[in-house]
Amino acid sequence: MELSEIKSKLDTIGIPVAYMMFNKPQKLPFMVYYESGTDIRGADDLDLLRETEITVELYTERKTPALERQIESLFADREIEKSADTYLKDEKMFMTAFSFDTIIKTGGYDNGTHTD
Repeated sequence: MELSEIKSKLDTIGIPVAYMMFNKPQKLPFMVYYESGTDIRGADDLDLLRETEITVELYTERKTPALERQIESLFADREIEKSADTYLKDEKMFMTAFSFDTIIKTGGYDNGTHTD
């Protein structure tokens, strides 16, 4: 799954979303998403896997289970790790992070690219 597909899915929730950060302050609720690590592995050029961990952070005024479930349902086709709720005292907001992996297979006998 490419970053553009992740953004398109998150856009369906109907709150502001940006990669890593916004250029100006946002009203709550809002989300950011970003690549939080990549592991590239494979025995040779014929079988190379690029596994990237994606993190989605949800910022809200108060605990919002309905929004959390919407994010979870968008990526129900993969394992999701949800962080403990964090209260950001200085900003007076809650943050909940969701992490999941996306794998892209490059190379292969047809020299094409496969994404999941």
